[in-house]
Amino acid sequence: MRKFLIVPAIFLFLFACNNEQKSATVKDQSKQEAADPIAMRIDSLSKEIRKTPMKDTLFFQRSRLYVQIGDFANAVNDLEIAKKLNKEEPQYYLDLAELEMGQGEGRISLELLQRAKEKFPENVTVKIKLARLLMAMEQFKDARTQLVLASRIEPRNPELYLMSSMIFQQIGEFDKAIEDLQKAVMYDPQYYQGHAMLGYINAQLGNKLAIDHYENAIRLQPDNPEAVYNLAMFYQENEMYDKALEMYRKGLEQINPDMQHFLFNTAYVYENFKNNPDTAITLYQKVIDRFPEDYRAFYRIGLCYEELGRPKEAMAQYDMSLKIYPKFEEAYNALSRLSEERKGK
Repeated sequence: MRKFLIVPAIFLFLFACNNEQKSATVKDQSKQEAADPIAMRIDSLSKEIRKTPMKDTLFFQRSRLYVQIGDFANAVNDLEIAKKLNKEEPQYYLDLAELEMGQGEGRISLELLQRAKEKFPENVTVKIKLARLLMAMEQFKDARTQLVLASRIEPRNPELYLMSSMIFQQIGEFDKAIEDLQKAVMYDPQYYQGHAMLGYINAQLGNKLAIDHYENAIRLQPDNPEAVYNLAMFYQENEMYDKALEMYRKGLEQINPDMQHFLFNTAYVYENFKNNPDTAITLYQKVIDRFPEDYRAFYRIGLCYEELGRPKEAMAQYDMSLKIYPKFEEAYNALSRLSEERKGK
């Protein structure tokens, strides 16, 4: 069985949505429409800066607008100026480190955060950001040290325990990871990320406690598709197919009717676990209507047609899949197999 598991957003996952499939023209138009008011605000701030060039907050505000339009060079430049004008604002170091990391400059980002740590020894956010970077660099011991230091300042900060849990997950100590997450939600029962991560870890361990934690996360953020999807996947992987379908339906009806993975997996359940290829074809077609480049949906419709004894139509679907993604081996093999079968008759 092919699984399409989505990793929770707290692992930097960007949830699929219908915007992925917009044409380039529509994307460019939307970007232009979004950029125009930002450009006006940048122009307004630039005028203010010319009047009061020593005001660090103006450079900081403009840097964040530059980030919104993808002008990272000017964003970095403005932050450097803001930092020179006001060396006592930790947020300038944090934003600079974030931008440098986003541009692949891990060494510069690390230097900035280490300087910020020395300059602002009581700032917990600096220590958390540094720990996150050290974890990404697989320096787990040093990352844990930063979190321990931060916990002495803010012992009830749930983000500390979330970060600590992520480190323990990286080194395979899941009992400690769960223990830290339990502390996070104990100190803040409304902490969505803590409940969502507890659901995720328990799901990976095959523990049905995942259900309770995902439900808590959904209660806290009912419009967030992450926990809804992962709970649906947990049901699906544990053969609770009706409940899986219920969660997929909930996401499509209550959050967004055009979520690709929700649509695809609904069809997949009907195809593979409900023995209903006709319904699966209808649902896969809905995927294609919204996401015409989804080569997997064409391939699975082909499999459904084979199940229904309609090889000619199956071949057409496999061919469509390969036109979109010529290197899709499964569709190629299926088309070759049916072609050989037809020659043999």
